[in-house]
Amino acid sequence: MITANLKALTLFDANNTCLTVDGCAKFLQVHPKTITNRINSGKIKAEFIGRIWRIPKLQFIEEIVNQYKKYNEESFLDK
Repeated sequence: MITANLKALTLFDANNTCLTVDGCAKFLQVHPKTITNRINSGKIKAEFIGRIWRIPKLQFIEEIVNQYKKYNEESFLDK
């Protein structure tokens, strides 16, 4: 759980609370087009400012913690 919290805190930097499409794709380890598709489908919340999508980081923190919990539960069951 500590690792998930550290990763979440690293993601949520008070001076930089939004990601670009490329930054989000790198973080989620997917193609930038996947991020754009998820924005257009409403799966990722984002705002188009100027010519750039701004994606709030806060929406990913809960997902990080949930993935970590799921990973730990699976690891526990494998032992």
